[in-house]
Amino acid sequence: TYHSVSREYLEHFLFQQMYRLLLGVIEEKSEGMSVRDTDKQFIANFYKYGFVGIMLEWIQDGMKEDINELVGKISLTLHGTITTSIENFTM
Repeated sequence: TYHSVSREYLEHFLFQQMYRLLLGVIEEKSEGMSVRDTDKQFIANFYKYGFVGIMLEWIQDGMKEDINELVGKISLTLHGTITTSIENFTM
């Protein structure tokens, strides 16, 4: 069966899941470093909005771009930047 999902539900779901995923990555990468929890949360939120924004735009544009190509671009963009952000917030 087909179920309709509202845009609001989809956005909330994507933002929530992406935040959890990113915060987990940030926690792992910052292990042993002195970074405040509020700074870790800021970093997770920053990347969450960028990632989810790209995905929502892809959906809104009819998902025409190859998802593998899009994920590759996102991966290239994020490569090393989360670690750099964590290092920049180290006390």
